[in-house]
Amino acid sequence: MLDKLLSSLQGIPAYSILISAVVVIFIAVSVLVMFGTARQEKEIEQLRWEKVSAHMALYDTSRRVVIPLEADEILIGRHGAADIRFTDMSVSRYHAVLYVSNGVWSIMDLDSKSGTFVNGRRIRSQVKLKDMDEIRFGTKSVIIRQRRRKQNV
Repeated sequence: MLDKLLSSLQGIPAYSILISAVVVIFIAVSVLVMFGTARQEKEIEQLRWEKVSAHMALYDTSRRVVIPLEADEILIGRHGAADIRFTDMSVSRYHAVLYVSNGVWSIMDLDSKSGTFVNGRRIRSQVKLKDMDEIRFGTKSVIIRQRRRKQNV
């Protein structure tokens, strides 16, 4: 089989082999450039999201769990379709929505039966949140806090 390959290559002019090698190198360089560009775009998107999200997370102190806020709009409730799901029966199926705009997180109650409270006050409309605000969905309580940023070593 190797003999057949060598004999067929001998019949091909040298410039054809050279052109094939150039094409292969061009394709390899193109693939490397695409991977590099994709990685760079991912890093830029991560920086944009960090700026938009203000590094905030919800802290569930009863279970000692950190719930990262990783979308522009987050549905909170008991239903399986909720982005953040609490199984507490005082939480409505579709209880509230958290959303971010220009680095400021806000919350809006979705007409839940047990209500949504920020720092002990029941909210009736959109409320802007700040670091260390306590949010209560029925009897379920969480704190919105700024996460520690990863240090580059």
